[in-house]
This record gives sequence, structure tokens and C-alpha cells, in this order.
Amino acid sequence: MPRSTFAFSNFTAGELSPRLDGRIDLPKYFSGCKTLENMIVHPHGGATRRPGTRFISATKNNGEARLVPFEFSTTQTYVLEFGNQYMRVYKDGGQVLNSGTTVEIATPYSAAEANELKFAQSADVLFIVHPSHQPRKLSRTSHVNWTLNLYAPTNNPFTSTNNFPSTVTFFEERLVFAGTNADPQKLFFSKSGDFEDMTTGTNATDGMTFTIGSDQVNAIRYIKGLRTLLIGTTGGEFVATASSSAEPITPTNIQIKRQAGYGTSEVDALLAGNRILFVQRAGKKVRELVFDFDTDGYIAPDLTILAEHIGGSGVGTGFTNWTYQQEPDSIVWVVRSDGVLTGMTYQRGENVVAWHRHILGGAFSGGDAVVESVAAISNSTASSKGEDTLYMIVKRTIDGGTKRYIEYLQPFDFGSDIEDAWFLDSGLVYSGSAVNSLSGLSHLEGQTVSILANGATHADKVVSSGAITLDRSATKVIVGLKYTSKLQTMRIESGSAEGVAQGKVKRIHEIVARFFETVGAEIGSSSVQTDLIPFRDSSMAMDQPVDLFTGDKSIEFASDYETDNFVYIQQTQPLPMSVTALFPQLNTYDG
Repeated sequence: MPRSTFAFSNFTAGELSPRLDGRIDLPKYFSGCKTLENMIVHPHGGATRRPGTRFISATKNNGEARLVPFEFSTTQTYVLEFGNQYMRVYKDGGQVLNSGTTVEIATPYSAAEANELKFAQSADVLFIVHPSHQPRKLSRTSHVNWTLNLYAPTNNPFTSTNNFPSTVTFFEERLVFAGTNADPQKLFFSKSGDFEDMTTGTNATDGMTFTIGSDQVNAIRYIKGLRTLLIGTTGGEFVATASSSAEPITPTNIQIKRQAGYGTSEVDALLAGNRILFVQRAGKKVRELVFDFDTDGYIAPDLTILAEHIGGSGVGTGFTNWTYQQEPDSIVWVVRSDGVLTGMTYQRGENVVAWHRHILGGAFSGGDAVVESVAAISNSTASSKGEDTLYMIVKRTIDGGTKRYIEYLQPFDFGSDIEDAWFLDSGLVYSGSAVNSLSGLSHLEGQTVSILANGATHADKVVSSGAITLDRSATKVIVGLKYTSKLQTMRIESGSAEGVAQGKVKRIHEIVARFFETVGAEIGSSSVQTDLIPFRDSSMAMDQPVDLFTGDKSIEFASDYETDNFVYIQQTQPLPMSVTALFPQLNTYDG
């Protein structure tokens, strides 16, 4: 009956596919999890509870919409709401108003078309394309002044209904379009240094066109410029270069070479750091394009290889929308067609590709709340803590009707004061003199909300007429929808006297859990068998906050004698939880 201590010292492999349940031969098995829900993996190993979201406003008429980042600089950034024939503007966590009126302009795009738009930005101008519309330019002259005009360059090739491009980018001082219905494999380059002139010629600076030659006619889905021009089609991946690597592309030296044959979905490719990511043709795999010196070309490794389940199951599921948050940790946020928000902690230099899933608080039509769109922008405001801000559109059933709310993720770094910890969704905050009631909560009418009052948990309340009454007065109150954060390890493999421990009876009798700035958590062998970890001293009043805890908690473990052995840890209270390591002590029976 060997007794051993096993170490879950990091979680940098993220949530692993159920198909890897028995792959104890893989090193990443021991740094992966069976479940990571509303938990974010850090590149340095630990897993932290996802912050909550702050309510901004409803979409126009609660209709379907899409969020698009607009970044003039790292200090002048916006999120644009494109819905049914309109666009609205958000900045610094709020809706942009002009003398109290919502800043809004008309667009020709339906809500469905808004989800298909692709963009390329140059300073204060955003070029917008859609295969059913002539290209347009969105221009900003101030926070409240925005105009949308047709793109009408000299010698405009995009004037007929069947010849509107579907993708656009910048490369080597040129504006590049591609993927028209009439010529799905054709690229259109502006003159060098002049985005408003599409005149073609043979001089080095002239505009040009080029059609990919391949065995199949596969439509161009994305074009992205890095050191070369990367092209993704429905059937494969290509690169456009000059005949000499030391020269820029010109009408007389351009060449296009095939690099891979995976094909891409309709989701636009994403620049994450210095790499291009794309969603494979079927919509369920994420690949990265990276130059490989051994092959002297680009390869496209599968970033979902260890988490093939993350794209969803069944026909019609897959990834539909994504964005990249660079600060504080490098995370790619990806929306699934079923409304589940997934995240990928992405730190290639440290070999960290860790997937996690996020279910937002509230419900829609009897199921979970639905995330429909995301956009991340840099943020220079003091409240952002120097972090990029993730905006999202969340669909819920509220007071019997369908609501679509624009919300943003609170900073990961809430500081050292537990009063500022924000772990509720669609929330709002009150700060001021002591009060016993709160109003202004009409967006959560009829909902059961959780409350953090002066850093201490408070009994749940139901919002009625946009207000709640507190059981005790408080000067700082955060109110919102509850969500649960879950981490479940893979099956424990600690070895035995006769080889592996898989399939053998084991019992975990004690566990040491190592936390960072945590208050409140439960631990056990499953979601239905957990015990509360004590963080509060028995002498402390229940309505007083508990100091953030960093260190080890030794806990007697509620576990049976069984062959399936997991460690399950969760947080259901509106409080922070960061797990840096788990050390279960167990007996393994060989008989």
C-alpha cells in the first residue's frame, strides 16, 4: 500500500480533450486539467478565477450586433458596435455621447452582414469590405465625429455588384484587396504610398493585380501582412513575396507560393503578437502560421491538438468570432457558435498553449448566457491597471425578454483591497456614503443578484423595480450575476509498487492547496463532494471582509476508495481565487 504525494505544480497545458484521458505518457498530461471553467491559466503556471464583467448598455433595440476594435494609438482606442444599419461608439468603458445623445451613424450593413465585415485601419481611417457592398471608409475626426463614405480611388476596380472584395489589409505601403465574387482568387494592390489610387502599370510603384494559380478555385478568405503577405483560401495557405527577398513586391517581381493545404473558415485571421492565427475550414481548429527554417517556408501547427473538444461538438458548431488581449497575459478570446466563450493563453516562447472555457452569469432561454461577439483594445485609463480591455456582447433572458448587453471584463489586477474585487457578471458598483438600498439596476430586473458589500459577501437579493434593499448599510457595493469557477485535475497518476496507478483503488486522505490572494473556495473529489476551505477565523464577524490569503492550506480530503481520483476545486462566492499548485497525499492499493 504505497503512500505518495503527487504534485500538480502548474496548469499550463490548459483544459485537455477527453480523448487524452489515458495519455499518461504525455508530459502535458500532468500540467493539464479535465475542467477549467471560468478560470484563466497564467503563463507562469497558476490558474486564476476570471474577473467579472461590468454592464455598459444594451445594444440598439437589444438587436444582434458585432463589436469591432478601432485603435488610433495605444491611448486613443474605441470599440464600435455594428448592428442593423447603424454604428455606435464606446470608449473608456462607456458609451460615447454628444451632449447627452448617443453617437450613432447610419451604415448599409444588416446585422448578419455586420458579422461578415472585414477591416484594415490606417490612423483615423478604417477601410471596410463586404462582398455585397462597395468598399467604404470610416473616418474619425473626434470622439463624437465619425463619417462613413464610399471608397472611390482613381481607376476604381470595385464598381460592379459582382466585384466587391471580401477582405483587405495593408502591406509594404499598399492597400490590398482580395476575394471578389467574380474573381475569388484575385488580389488588387494600390499604388505604393497612395491608398487612393488603384491604377495598374509596370513601374515599381504602380498598382497591380495578381491571380493565384492553383489546381482548384478556392476563394481568398483573408490576407495579412507581416514580413510577407500571407493569404488564406478555402483550400490552402499561400505567401506572396518578391522574387528577391531583399526587394519589395512590384508588378514585375511578385510571386505567390503555396505553403499548406488546410484551408480557412470565414472567420478573419488574427494577428497575435508576431504570428497569424486562423480558424481551419471546418471551424473547429485553430492553427498558427509560422515560418519554419528547416523547410524554408510556413507551417501551420494545430493549436487545438490537445483540446480538440474546445470548438464544440455536433454539426454547425465551431468558432465564429475572436480577438487578442495582449495585457496582462497573452490571451486569444474565441466565441463559439453556441455562445460559449473560450480563451487560449498563448505564450509560444514559453511553450504555453492553454485553453479554458467561460460561462457567464445569467441565463438565456433556459440555458446558459450566450456570448455573441468580443473585441479587445488597449486602455490607458487608471482604472484599467494598464491592462487591455475585453468588451463583449452577452445575450440573456431578463424579465421575460431577450436582452443583449455590452459589457467589459474587469481588470485582473484589482489591487490589494478586497473591496475592489469584482467577481460578478453584468455588474455595477456603488461607492459613497453608507446606504441601505441601491437603485439603477433595471438591466437586471427580476434577477437574483449576488452582492459584495465592503469586501464581505452579502445574502442574495432579487431586483425589483430596478432596486434592492441591503441587510446592512455599506459604502461600497458591487452587485451582479453569480458565476462558478471550476478546476478539476486529470486522473491522478502517482505510480504504484507494481507500475502505474491507473485502474487501481486509491484514496486521497489529505491535500495541500497553494493559493495566491484568495478568499473562499471549496475542494473535494467531485462537484457534488466538496468541503469549504476555512479562510475566516471563528472570532471574525460574518459581515466583515477576510484578508487575502497567500500560502498553503492543508485540508483533510473527503474522498472514497475508488479507481477514479480527481481533485476538484471551485469558487461560488463573489471573491477571488488563484490556485498555484495542488499536492494530494494518497494511498494506492495494488491488490
